[in-house]
Amino acid sequence: MRDVGAEAGHLIRLAGELHDLGLDSVVRLPPHHEPSMEIPLADDTATGPATERMRITATRRRRTWMFTWGRGRRRRVPATTPDAARLIAAAVHATRTAHATQRAVTTEAAQVARAAKPLSDAGDVQIAHATQAVPGARVFWRAR
Repeated sequence: MRDVGAEAGHLIRLAGELHDLGLDSVVRLPPHHEPSMEIPLADDTATGPATERMRITATRRRRTWMFTWGRGRRRRVPATTPDAARLIAAAVHATRTAHATQRAVTTEAAQVARAAKPLSDAGDVQIAHATQAVPGARVFWRAR
């Protein structure tokens, strides 16, 4: 049987520090897997709870406990660092911003596609109307 006390202790301490910074988190202690913390990357919506989460684990590298989220040296911080929670909160906010931007771009692309669909067999009047419906969209039209 594996002792998860140290890992869970670091994650619970981090959860308290993130709570003080205004971030919601859940510490998970599954029976057959390593403990982890999950931080939602989007707020609950009318359709249900957020499905995208940042997963943070506490791992031991040689004699140092580290908080890791993802791969790479930039996605880990020693657990004993006084501002570890602040660094993780900054990473969460950056990831949230990236996800929000990606959702906005996807939504705008869908609007442009819907507006461009009737343009394939439309005349000049309908093209001018459709371009006004999507601000910032450029429509290149060539007469046949």
